[in-house]
Amino acid sequence: MTTATLTWIGLGLYAAVAAAFAIRGARKSASVASYAVGGRDLPPWVVGLSLSAQLTSVATFVVNPGLVAHYGLAALLGYGAAAGTGITVGLAVLSGPFRETGARVAALTIPQWIGTRWESKGMRVGFALLSAGLLAFATLIVVALALVLSRLLGLPAEAVAAGLLLYVLLAMAMGGATAHAWINAVQALVMIVVALLLVGTAFGQAPPFGGVLSRLAAVDPSLASAVNPASPFFRNVFEVFFCNLLVGLAIVGQPHILSKALYLADGRQVRRYLAVAIGAGLVFMAVLWIGFAARLSLPSLPPIDRVIPAWLAATFGPGLSVLVAIGLLCAGLSTLEGIFLALASILSVDVHPLLPGAKPEKALRFGRLGLVVVAVACLLLARWQLAHPTGGSVAIFAQYGIYLLFTASSVPLVAGMFLPRARRGAVTLSAAVAVAVYVAAGTLKLGALSNNPAVLATWGLLASWAVLGASLLVGRRQEA
Repeated sequence: MTTATLTWIGLGLYAAVAAAFAIRGARKSASVASYAVGGRDLPPWVVGLSLSAQLTSVATFVVNPGLVAHYGLAALLGYGAAAGTGITVGLAVLSGPFRETGARVAALTIPQWIGTRWESKGMRVGFALLSAGLLAFATLIVVALALVLSRLLGLPAEAVAAGLLLYVLLAMAMGGATAHAWINAVQALVMIVVALLLVGTAFGQAPPFGGVLSRLAAVDPSLASAVNPASPFFRNVFEVFFCNLLVGLAIVGQPHILSKALYLADGRQVRRYLAVAIGAGLVFMAVLWIGFAARLSLPSLPPIDRVIPAWLAATFGPGLSVLVAIGLLCAGLSTLEGIFLALASILSVDVHPLLPGAKPEKALRFGRLGLVVVAVACLLLARWQLAHPTGGSVAIFAQYGIYLLFTASSVPLVAGMFLPRARRGAVTLSAAVAVAVYVAAGTLKLGALSNNPAVLATWGLLASWAVLGASLLVGRRQEA
């Protein structure tokens, strides 16, 4: 039996299981609320696995290890140690308060949460528009999956990308949050098995205590250094550690991630939900090590986005290749489905009411139909990135869009939970400053580090918090 035949069989089984959950979920998704956050009756371990699957896209399995292969230890420390620490701390600090406030104001989306908390229609509309940045991350997932599956299926990557988007469009138009969470839980379990297989294989080729840094240094001394001055994104301690830590903290504010806390019935479930999510996340973070294995085992190094597909093809036989492909499919589709669900919810909850003569009973239909436009836009972007990856990797293109979104949302979210003295005007100004600094620095190429989206996000975050801090100091002095 050929690899392509085995792959089709695996994809068919996956689609059948997912379809069963989608049909089951469709019966519970008659309203906008049930579609967006389910019935808030899901077990915390299911929501925790769903969150871990959302945080661990195919970028973790394919794109980021490719960056590690090209830029060495600095990339692993930046994306693994620094960003991983930031994400863990961000989830632990924000999930509980966000769920409590969201339940109190009956919020179904992050734009609605921000708009309701700050009593600002303008902020709600603004963040609904900024959520279009999720399309950039969706493009990354589609491109990475298309590159892996096209090798196994013997099809053009563009055709695979179109098939993936059609599948996700149908699944998310039908299922909603309940189906999505259960599918994610199953996906996460498959991903854990595949992650352990990949990490075990990588440890065999590049043993952690077998002089791996010495072997990397023999190839290129910069690969074994905590910073890599020759790289475009890991040139100094600021880029590797500070920027990635701050980005990790802020990245939790993405609509398809933080909103998972709204699926929980009460605050007592938050601790169990986080324990499951963080435990699974540590397993997934170890997958970055396969970048070292690829660099040391491949005779020549392909472009960043094609390193891991080449390593998989050279390392595994047909049977295991299909198992790994299904694991990568789970990693990609779990996040892609989450993004589509978040966008459909935003279209239904935040955009539809702005239309003239909008009727509440038509909101869910509007959101579902809007996913057709989302899918077409994503396909066009994926075709472009397959031919012309930004900065050498579709990951950089994705970061430009998604980093802008969470850079802008940091102050409104955190201040809304922890700073009752903050005023709406100051919060609105802070968010606007974050966007202005990010866009201006990136567009005008301000500074030698401005090609790095993590640096742009850091500058935007620091500027926005400086504005809010100054307003709080002024307010305290006026009260005194």
